[in-house]
Amino acid sequence: MEKIEVVGKLNKRIINEFSLNINENQDIFCGESNREHMKSEHPEDYKKYGEYIQDIISNPTYIAKHPKKNSIEYIKVYIIEDNNHVLVAVRATGKGKLFARTLFVMDPIKVEKYKSKNALIPY
Repeated sequence: MEKIEVVGKLNKRIINEFSLNINENQDIFCGESNREHMKSEHPEDYKKYGEYIQDIISNPTYIAKHPKKNSIEYIKVYIIEDNNHVLVAVRATGKGKLFARTLFVMDPIKVEKYKSKNALIPY
């Protein structure tokens, strides 16, 4: 059976900001398959920031909502690490459970695109 751990909780601020129809304090999970995806798709980023998933979700610098994938994006800026913007995307399953689906360092061009569209909401 896959090991699944709680890596955060959905708070009222996020719910209100994005007008979500989701219960406050709902657990955000991360399973082995999610971590394997992160490791295979973004190995260097995961190696460097994988242990900080809980911190990124609970103390993001910015939040955003992906317009097409319907995911909540928690973004933490690590200034001492070349100003890296580390994104953790959280999406709901068909049954409404929230999972941290991916983690990666945003490309600076993507950061600028988000800024130009006012998509980065300061947290």
